[in-house]
Amino acid sequence: MKEILTSAGLPSKAEDCSIIDIDLDKKIKLISNIDIFTAIHDDPYIMGKIAACNVTNDLFALNAFNVSNFSAFIGVPTDIPKDFPVKIINGMRDFLKDIETDVHGGHTIYNPWPLFGGSASAIIKNSEIIKKRGIKRSDRLILTKPLGIQPIMAAYRVINSDISLLDEYHLDDIKKSIDIGVKCMTTSNRNVVKVIHEGNFFSSIHAMTDITGFGFAGHLREMLEDSNLGADISKIPIIPITDSLAEYFGYHLREGFSPEIAGPMLMAVESSKFDDFTRAMDDKDVWWFEVGKISNNHQSIKFQNENPLLEVADFK
Repeated sequence: MKEILTSAGLPSKAEDCSIIDIDLDKKIKLISNIDIFTAIHDDPYIMGKIAACNVTNDLFALNAFNVSNFSAFIGVPTDIPKDFPVKIINGMRDFLKDIETDVHGGHTIYNPWPLFGGSASAIIKNSEIIKKRGIKRSDRLILTKPLGIQPIMAAYRVINSDISLLDEYHLDDIKKSIDIGVKCMTTSNRNVVKVIHEGNFFSSIHAMTDITGFGFAGHLREMLEDSNLGADISKIPIIPITDSLAEYFGYHLREGFSPEIAGPMLMAVESSKFDDFTRAMDDKDVWWFEVGKISNNHQSIKFQNENPLLEVADFK
């Protein structure tokens, strides 16, 4: 992707959203994001929620709190049931209403396979933006959701097609982890931003991003660019049984490169403010997990344990 952007004359070190000045004093920014992907769940209502969560999370990754606009995009085959796109929009709208916004417009096309997503924008003060680069030595790293979406949703697809491929697994365990995965994909990262704004933690979070297509290690490497710093990783929270499923299906979860959808925030928190911030997260019932710290490893990611993955089933 970096080669493509460079060849097209665009900067390769992009943020999670475009950032544009909208006032002469350059104190107010318009940030915008667009995201479109294929179906990961068969239920169109749930897919609508997942799509809206995935699109808006990039705004929250820059610390925006209020979504100013959401324009939906839906591509569907010509022979799809008529209630299918209606349920997608209903899922989007119900998710968006929970984060105090709605669908304001959009675009639809006919397409051989379903596509979902849209664009979203927000207005934010320049002083409130938290970018993905800005880490400092001794910052402590936290994730706000467990990882493992692709392996568990691969199991979801297999259950619906050829369940015999998963004979070595207990079906109840798989279903429980699928439920956790869906919960992760439909939980907005806005609750994290709310803690930052209400607690005035703007300067306590040195850098943050959301984990999506490049996986944990891929997005962490983006945070480390140009810093001459590295990261020591102790434990990574994952959805139960996704370690084994990742190995079975060929996802590189243990190495940190398994893609996520509507994934968690990865945040570099100032060491002296860590207890105050995480206490505020606990007070608001926002899930978090410390995964490591920033060190002098010169842009390298060092796993402190042979297997850094830790199963967690308490995501709420």
